[in-house]
Amino acid sequence: MVQIGRNVKYDDYGRVTIPAQLAEMMNLAKGLDEVSWNIIDGTVCLMKVTKSYHGMDFEAEEIEGKLRDYESRYIDDYRSDDELSPEELEAKAREEYLRDKAAREALLNSKKN
Repeated sequence: MVQIGRNVKYDDYGRVTIPAQLAEMMNLAKGLDEVSWNIIDGTVCLMKVTKSYHGMDFEAEEIEGKLRDYESRYIDDYRSDDELSPEELEAKAREEYLRDKAAREALLNSKKN
């Protein structure tokens, strides 16, 4: 998995912005192209709506190739702390997650009041 562009916030109107690099790789034209949101194996996927030619989707193949090339150039090899066992690393990660989750819930509750 490789990140494309910067992180974006979910705005007050319920929108997110597609990073320019991704839009370029997907050959998206403003006001012309459409995208669809899909869930594949528990992951949210953004896909350009492309045209099929007798069951063959050449544009989707081209886009997939560009994305795979990008991924292979910028893959970030995650290396965990070698001194921790897998169980200790998971416990540490879960503790950080629960702390962040509580902070997020507190923030959301304060915005409601």
